[in-house]
Amino acid sequence: MYLTFDDGPHPTITPCVMDELAKVGAKATFFAVGDNVRKFPQIAKQVVANGHRLENHTMHHVKGWRMNETEYLDEIQQCADVLKSDVENKLFRPPFGQINLKAIDRINENYEVIMWDVLTKDYLKGLDISKAQKRIQKDTVAGSIVVFHDSQKAEENLRSLLSPYLQFLKSEGYRMKAL
Repeated sequence: MYLTFDDGPHPTITPCVMDELAKVGAKATFFAVGDNVRKFPQIAKQVVANGHRLENHTMHHVKGWRMNETEYLDEIQQCADVLKSDVENKLFRPPFGQINLKAIDRINENYEVIMWDVLTKDYLKGLDISKAQKRIQKDTVAGSIVVFHDSQKAEENLRSLLSPYLQFLKSEGYRMKAL
């Protein structure tokens, strides 16, 4: 199964996520916002150095449905330019799952678009952690792509959900790999 983290890197949250992953021998894919990579290049380098993947999530976390094709493609390219110094990224996840429909063919020329089948909803204020944990465990199957968020907005929920979920995956015998 595949763990993914969106919206980082973040200077304190991303390292904590990597520590939790290391405890269970898991690798993950981090879909990074280019502006955050620009602000926190050492954290981005640490993600890669720890054997995780760092991939494209646009430069400024934009909603593709609200942009014209050229602006959207420019957002993806700006992120790619920031990432290029560290990795050759080939995966793209549209923020909010909202890909610009006019840009799909051009995006597919350079990237594999990665969505998810298990959404933790860790970004929701007032999330019932117990119910969320049960739901994401129930929804996880072999080959699942699970999305968490290494962002300030999701921090409290992420810290509550991640460790027990990783322990569940380990106890169920799942291999946690980067895409």
